[in-house]
Amino acid sequence: MFRKIGLGIGAAAIAAVIGCGLYFYLIPTKVPGIVIEAKPVTLEMRGPALLDANNKVTVTARIQGFMKSVNVDKNDPVSENQVLAQIYSEDVASQLAAAQADARAAELAVAETRANSESLRAIADKSRADYDRKRGLLTNATISQADWTATEAAFKQATADLARASIAIDRALAQKTSADANVESLRARLNDATIRSPLDGIVVQRYRNVGDLLSPGVVLMDIIDPKTVILTARLDESVMGAVRPGQSVTARFAAEQARQFKGSVWRLIRKVDQETREFEIHVTLDELPSTWALGQRATVTIEAVSPTATIAIPQDLIARRQGRVGVWKSADGRAEWVPVNLGYPSGKSIQIVSGLEPGDIVVQPKGRFDYQPLQVVTREQAAAR
Repeated sequence: MFRKIGLGIGAAAIAAVIGCGLYFYLIPTKVPGIVIEAKPVTLEMRGPALLDANNKVTVTARIQGFMKSVNVDKNDPVSENQVLAQIYSEDVASQLAAAQADARAAELAVAETRANSESLRAIADKSRADYDRKRGLLTNATISQADWTATEAAFKQATADLARASIAIDRALAQKTSADANVESLRARLNDATIRSPLDGIVVQRYRNVGDLLSPGVVLMDIIDPKTVILTARLDESVMGAVRPGQSVTARFAAEQARQFKGSVWRLIRKVDQETREFEIHVTLDELPSTWALGQRATVTIEAVSPTATIAIPQDLIARRQGRVGVWKSADGRAEWVPVNLGYPSGKSIQIVSGLEPGDIVVQPKGRFDYQPLQVVTREQAAAR
């Protein structure tokens, strides 16, 4: 009897399984769905962003020396031409004093050579007058040949001395120019020992302290102009045609998630990253957070119509399987799960970048299984009823 009961239960179970299989795989189930179409939609383009500044300066040393004083620290406001730091420069000051003395000596040397030149010019003029006068007397045989020879020699000597005086003046002027240039060079080095702010701004970082040895090019501090603080955001290159300067932007900072900050697109950077296929945009904000710092993270959102027709489906049609994103679609009257790549949100819908084509039918994912027979009722048909 027990054996007969067991066989009966087994037969009933087999019949139930066969019945369920016939029900699930042969009898179509009415499910709501939509027919996919491509059209322009308003996308909520979102991307990560970092706080940056368009006008920022890295202050460096221009001469070598030990740091004598630092007059500002992090977060201090500074004004243009304000003294930021000083480098020990006593040796340069001494060299400058010596160079100025050499320049003064060169100036006096020029004056001296010019005075000598005037004296020699007077002698040369007298010698020329004697030469011209005695040449006439030589024709009349009034003077001796020896007297004429002495007069001619004196004239040539005076002419040569005058030429040498002219060369001496040029040499003295060249030496004075060199001395003046040396003075200017040392004065510039002495001026470089005093490091000044190139702009009105805020010190965001200081790297050196009093006593540190600086060399040309060594970074001392970073200064930014807070009026030029911007957000540098990244978006996928597929929406580059939808972004325009002047578009409204909302931003949320990681430190203040509950608050939205308004801004606008300032400019697009005409370069796409070859690995991520993203491009950068610069966003100006109407107001900065109460506490902000360069490199601060944020998320920006831009609402704009897609540049080309695109596919967007309600987000409740998205079905995930083993960590992958996909949808259930009707293929030859049966349910089929296909993976898709998502784009940007569009209200309660979301953009489908790949995986679906216009004309495909996507159904509600709840209760679906592979190869389930379907009788799709589109939302338009349901509304008509």
